[in-house]
Amino acid sequence: MLHQLEVAITKVSEAIWPVFLPFILVVGATMAIRTIFMIQKQATKPAKLQMKNVIGPASISLGAMIGTGAIIGVLGALSKLSANGQANIEAMAIWALIGSLIMLPVSYSETLNSKIMGKTPKEYISTLISPKLGMTYAICFVALAVFGFGGFQFSGIDSVFATVLNDKFGIELSLVQRYLFIVIPVIAVVAALVLSKKHELFMGAMTYMIGTAVAGYFIFFTMFVLKTADYIPTFFGSMIKGMMNPVNAMMGVPLGFILGMQKVIQTAETGLGALAMAAQESNSQPREAAMISLLPTAVTVFVSIVVTSYIASYGVEVGTLALVDANGNAAGTVARLGGYFATAEHVVGIFGLIVLAAFTVLSALTTILGSYYYMTKLFKQNPINKNIAIYLALIIAAGTLAVFGANVVFEAVDLLLFVLSGINVTALAIFTFKHWEAYKLSGSIKKDKVA
Repeated sequence: MLHQLEVAITKVSEAIWPVFLPFILVVGATMAIRTIFMIQKQATKPAKLQMKNVIGPASISLGAMIGTGAIIGVLGALSKLSANGQANIEAMAIWALIGSLIMLPVSYSETLNSKIMGKTPKEYISTLISPKLGMTYAICFVALAVFGFGGFQFSGIDSVFATVLNDKFGIELSLVQRYLFIVIPVIAVVAALVLSKKHELFMGAMTYMIGTAVAGYFIFFTMFVLKTADYIPTFFGSMIKGMMNPVNAMMGVPLGFILGMQKVIQTAETGLGALAMAAQESNSQPREAAMISLLPTAVTVFVSIVVTSYIASYGVEVGTLALVDANGNAAGTVARLGGYFATAEHVVGIFGLIVLAAFTVLSALTTILGSYYYMTKLFKQNPINKNIAIYLALIIAAGTLAVFGANVVFEAVDLLLFVLSGINVTALAIFTFKHWEAYKLSGSIKKDKVA
């Protein structure tokens, strides 16, 4: 049943993305160019970046974004690319970098335009297009954030504990045991926090822990690069070789380009409206809010593209990581993440394992609880108990599938990315062409020239 569902979702996704990719690049680029070079100058005032408004939100955003897909999701994409016959998996990194040159300005522009309108994505989609499409966006966003991204995080937590128990203590858990002793306790903790209405306090306390974990992750990667410096030319050589000899998907679009763009949108949440939604909660000015959203986005793209790809590439080279199984199919989540941890420990030692384990678990918990925040903002009209019930049902489903059918979650995420970014970027493009002039500031062009 789960396998059939996975196959069906995969076929739909494979048919849609080769068509959607040119659309999102062209429409996103047009919207961003108009926003940055015309609308920004006439509808907003210059604003300085205040560090007090950056540190907290950036730490949580970094932890949530990187944990969401920069390791687990990117490893899955590399595994899929390898299973489809691409020997030089590093090619995905350069394709993703090319796509990010457009998608990073999209991140800046969606936050700026949202602040100009003073509306969340659900609100401006409802106003600019239709209320029904706004509701569709809200439902799909909750499904993506709670079920999709939540499933990634449960996979990460499950993989961390399963890997450590197996490698360090010789304890190999069955699927049922992993579900009962790892996933169920995490669901219980999340449920207790949400039901007690204490999740916001927990999120606040985790700000510094996430900041420390992010710092530790960069220290680890610096050590990793220094110890494997002689491999850097090989990595970039394989990247270029893979780009020059792509494995094509439908319509001749390079599969690495599709997977790379999916990971940029997924990990950095660019074009999805998440950054714009969070910005509405702050008192920052439009340009400041846009810059605040851009910082973690740019760092996340670098981490997800360069860091994960480089470590995975090295792991495959030295034999500590296998992206495909004995049958040539994509390896499972636990096997992939276990190999990633083994590669880190192989190069950096136990410090690498500790940093990655702590980072994965902390960022996973932040992301899981953070998804409840989005749900409450998108469905303000619902009674709180109804939102809690829906949230817990989705979390339980995500945790269950993380163990027994993780690939279904991964494929569903790719499909939801298409729906959300398509609706959101289209609405923003409509705003930049038809409605932005209502928000013009008198004398704004002259003020900008003076500034």
